[in-house]
Amino acid sequence: MSLEAEPPRGSRRNFLTDAVRGAGAVCMTLQGVKASFAQSIEGLASTSLVGQVDDGYWHKIREQFLLQEGLAYLNNGTVGPTPGPVFDAMVHYWRMMAENSGILQGRLEVIRRKLARFVGVSTEEVAIVRNTTEGNNLVCKGLDLRNGDEVLIGYLEHDSNRQPWQLKAKRHGIVVKEVPIGTPPGSPEEILQAFDTAITPRTKVISLAHCDTVTGTLAPIKQLAELAHTRGVLCLVDGAQTLGMIPLNLRELGVDTYSATGHKWLTSPAGAALLYVRRELHDRIWPNIVTRSWSTYPGARKYENLSRRPWPAVAALEDSIDFQLAIGKERIEERMRALAGHFRQQAGRIPGVELYTSSDQNLSAGMTSLRLRNVPPKRLREYLRQRHDVYVAGRTRGSRYPADPHGVEGIRVSTHYYNTFENVNRVLQALEELSSRNA
Repeated sequence: MSLEAEPPRGSRRNFLTDAVRGAGAVCMTLQGVKASFAQSIEGLASTSLVGQVDDGYWHKIREQFLLQEGLAYLNNGTVGPTPGPVFDAMVHYWRMMAENSGILQGRLEVIRRKLARFVGVSTEEVAIVRNTTEGNNLVCKGLDLRNGDEVLIGYLEHDSNRQPWQLKAKRHGIVVKEVPIGTPPGSPEEILQAFDTAITPRTKVISLAHCDTVTGTLAPIKQLAELAHTRGVLCLVDGAQTLGMIPLNLRELGVDTYSATGHKWLTSPAGAALLYVRRELHDRIWPNIVTRSWSTYPGARKYENLSRRPWPAVAALEDSIDFQLAIGKERIEERMRALAGHFRQQAGRIPGVELYTSSDQNLSAGMTSLRLRNVPPKRLREYLRQRHDVYVAGRTRGSRYPADPHGVEGIRVSTHYYNTFENVNRVLQALEELSSRNA
């Protein structure tokens, strides 16, 4: 069996508390779980432990995560690992729900308020959905567009943002145009100019990833929103890769909608995500999953009318937010950028390496895509897994991104705050080894 297909396994560390080990675990009260969680994250942001490269501090943080012993997990852009305290709390939540199915639903408004504050918007503008795909689809399907109306998307949009518009084009006759974005682009202004040039009198929507999943390019979303609004166009954003990666204030960004999952950079268990809909659009975007009394739900709540759902995952979203806040959003970004900057700088010096991601911090954050000349992506990924115990994402040329003229083909390396410089250096060592063999 190929090691490429072998998923990382759980850590051998004692990450479960005594209270949740075994089938006979005693269920704690909600108040008890919250108290235990607060105690477990106390001191994570001690003021004496600061800095990008304070290895003692970041080792302490890393020990909180459920990571396989020895594995350099560098695929946060697909799914992030769960912090132990968050996992422990979620186990209790599942037990609680088994004993009293309604106990967690009463927590929903507390979680909504916390999520709204986390991204800088009002509570009335936040819906809690299941993932970015659902958020993108809700907005796309709920917006009334007519035959011939145009929607602009980027070259490297994820299928969860491309396919809903393609489906709407087939059903309703709208026109989807893919706007060229370089790999990497030369500047934020290059992206702005490309969209400015593409807008026509029939353009109604710009729908774009804040950080694309292929190259990790950050788009100048605030400036794009300003451009869109001056031309009478909506700006809808896929934020799957940015919630928990960089501090967000959606009000300051000026976007109309924003979908963002919790299971990537926020390192929350899968099943809960953010959908922000600007207050002024609540009457323009229809919900498309409805049940009894949906029309009476205030604000963005009408978009989350999903009936039963895995409430423990929703409850754990609150704990994931609190975990990041305990460390500090700015500190997390600083650490993430230090790791990614080191990796890009050193990788760019290796013969045969071609970076698809810009080194400009205005255009990049925690993900780096690259290729190594004459080394197929599958071989490079397996070499990293087998020889260096590194897990990364592959990027293979094909039909998935048909408009991309550059043919991105290689690997994508995600560096988050729980990673170490040693993890990053393993990838660099592997690139150097393979580069020297191909010289």
